[in-house]
Amino acid sequence: GLAACMPGSVLDRETLAMLFRGNAAEVRATRELLHREPRAVSAFVPVATASAERAAAQLRWLLPILRGSVGLVWIATGVVSIWVYPETKSFGLLARAGMPAALAPVALYGAATLDIVIGLATLSSRRRPWLWLVQIALILAYTAVISVALPEFWAHPYGPVLKNLPMLAAIWMIYVLEKR
Repeated sequence: GLAACMPGSVLDRETLAMLFRGNAAEVRATRELLHREPRAVSAFVPVATASAERAAAQLRWLLPILRGSVGLVWIATGVVSIWVYPETKSFGLLARAGMPAALAPVALYGAATLDIVIGLATLSSRRRPWLWLVQIALILAYTAVISVALPEFWAHPYGPVLKNLPMLAAIWMIYVLEKR
């Protein structure tokens, strides 16, 4: 097969044939090593705790993915705000939200920098519950301002404000699950 062509592969026609034959090793060496009879595979994880063990094992790799994706959203938002989205359009949105023109650059670049810092902190830190609460508060504040000053973004076909709902849910999940 294809695996046999890969350098260092342990899977080739012979090992595959052995797997299909159902080879089993002698138990004596294992018994001597353990100083007892080996357990059956079905007894490795007690049935009563199997579901909890499975969930814990999944969270060990799913939480970092969730944390990473949340961090990347913050960073991407800051980068887009500073370098991608036209500055004049950003200043126009800030003006519609009631931001004085003199403060618009501070608000735009300050908020974008804050987003990038939060994203970097999210990627680099663990078990900092205050960071998740700051993110939740900031998203709620952004959403409140947009809801009042730019309510049409709730009905925008790309859902820029609606996407805050799953972000809030993801951040809340991280907050709750990392407290354990």
